[in-house]
Amino acid sequence: MMQDIILCIREAAIEIIWQKDSMPKKLTECLINPQCGCKHPGQELKCEDCPYLEACLSSLKLK
Repeated sequence: MMQDIILCIREAAIEIIWQKDSMPKKLTECLINPQCGCKHPGQELKCEDCPYLEACLSSLKLK
C-alpha cells in the first residue's frame, strides 16, 4: 500500500512539472495557432468564445 501512495505522489509530481513547462511565457505564444482555429485573435468575433485562448491569456503573469 505504501508503494501505491509513493507511485501516486511521483506521478502527480511529474504531471505538475510537465504542466509548468508547457505554460506560455509570452503573449505571442497564445496568439500563434490557437487550438480553436482562430486565425486573427482580437479581430474576429468567433475568437471571443475560444476557451483555449481565454485560458492561455489568463495563465500569463503580466509584469
